[in-house]
Amino acid sequence: MTPTAPVQKGKPAPRTEPSQDDEGRSLLQSRLATVLVVLGGISLFYSLSAITVAFIGGKETAPLRVAFATLGAGVIIGALALRYRSGKRSLTELRWVDGATTAFACWISAANLTQVRPASEASVSLLLSVTWVLVARTVLLPSSGRRTLAISLLALVPSGAVASWLRVQDLGHAPDVSDWVSAAYVSYRGIAITALLATLASSVIYGLRRRVSAIARVGQYMLHEKVGQGGMGVVYRATHALLRRATAVKLLLPSRISAASIARFEREVTLTAQLTHPNTVAIFDYGRTPEGVFYYAMEYLEGGDLEKAVSFEAALPAGRVIWILSQVCGALAEAHELGLVHRDIKPSNVILCERGREGDVAKLLDFGLVKDLNDADGGMTHDETITGTPLYMSPESLRSPDEVGPRSDLYSLGAVAYFLLTGSPPFTGNTIVEICAAHLYSAPEPLSQRRDGIPADLEAVVLRCLDKDASARFQTALELRAALSRCVDAASWDGQRAADWWSHHRVAFQAHCAARRDKQIAATQIGDAATEPSSALQIDLDRRMRLPSKGPGMLSGR
Repeated sequence: MTPTAPVQKGKPAPRTEPSQDDEGRSLLQSRLATVLVVLGGISLFYSLSAITVAFIGGKETAPLRVAFATLGAGVIIGALALRYRSGKRSLTELRWVDGATTAFACWISAANLTQVRPASEASVSLLLSVTWVLVARTVLLPSSGRRTLAISLLALVPSGAVASWLRVQDLGHAPDVSDWVSAAYVSYRGIAITALLATLASSVIYGLRRRVSAIARVGQYMLHEKVGQGGMGVVYRATHALLRRATAVKLLLPSRISAASIARFEREVTLTAQLTHPNTVAIFDYGRTPEGVFYYAMEYLEGGDLEKAVSFEAALPAGRVIWILSQVCGALAEAHELGLVHRDIKPSNVILCERGREGDVAKLLDFGLVKDLNDADGGMTHDETITGTPLYMSPESLRSPDEVGPRSDLYSLGAVAYFLLTGSPPFTGNTIVEICAAHLYSAPEPLSQRRDGIPADLEAVVLRCLDKDASARFQTALELRAALSRCVDAASWDGQRAADWWSHHRVAFQAHCAARRDKQIAATQIGDAATEPSSALQIDLDRRMRLPSKGPGMLSGR
């Protein structure tokens, strides 16, 4: 897989504007529609009020020809506003309308003030009104400084001429050349300042927008909100710039960048990309930006992980658990066949979602700790460290990490099944040492003692997965899946039941997941220079306390 050519941030190509990409064009169109609505409303209000006062009150607040012209312009502007509120308009058309609208607003102000007296006050009012128009345009419409300067001159040169003419009307004598020069100097001095400020403001806003846009873009993907964060990476919901497809983009945290973390990150994506099972998250793309940010893009799964599913329902019915576990077994079977051991099977690494109008589709993700049995080195974790999540780690992963194999994943999956059926993991403790010791030496409490109604056959399958002796467990993921299919409750949940559940609970479940996700992200919110706790455990066996190899509550030394 070839990395995409990322867009450089902070170095936009010359002679470009934000509106040149589709996102910028859409922003310009929506903002222009808003401006047209406001300008059209003002034009209609002004013209109708002037016409009403002229015919009813017998007094012209503005020349009727100007009022009727403004009324016609207001109608045209309103029609344009309706046109730009929907559909997709060309960039050229939007730019022409931008310039014409700004010029019209300034010119109509000048026309309406020609009859106001004293003329000197009308001149000041004119300069103020055109200043307001240009400031409003600068704030609302995305534009480069060069374009803003051109539009400012187009709008202000005629207005300056009118302002100069108004100034010489109050002289009380026939104006000569010096009077015209003086009036023009005073009027165009204010216009020049207005144009300069509008140009500078547009240039600053334009530059900031380009920079923000570049920061929010990784490769061909536009980043939106953060949807997850782990010990090594952060995940964003994103959109492909061309395909407009929802995507999840995982970035390597700047605080975690090192030779080892980069190697692990690249290894994760290359190994995951080998997997094609429908219950394994699909990898679309990966690469590195010119600034050195490593990322990969995967399918975006709108749902929630198994941990959130349990927090939503307390515990899941037996049939649904069998349905979910069977799918995960299929994903693991493919990985194990390729010599890949996940090593971090846990509820938060299995997403429950809808795909292709089917409910309760389980997706296995996060192969960051994967062990490649085909690699002579065994992966990125060496013999002196153990890796995983304490609540779901197999005994051999604690006792001798180099012995970890496919049946270690089945132990962790059994611990996940225990959690789904009872609402709590098989072993808990006040410290990591207590939890690990329980995995090593303690038999799990029967599920039926934790929660009523657990079928005996399913309980036996789960407890077999949790056997301390790896040889006593199911030997393969397919064997485990076959055992699950023979359970009495296997037929109690199917595609129709899953579809019905999502139909009734989709909105509430997604809201619940979003709330918990936001809370988790807030709890681990970090900046570029901050560090964050890892959800996975990596223990340095050379530095940890060496405790007696026998007895509960203690870790065995190697």
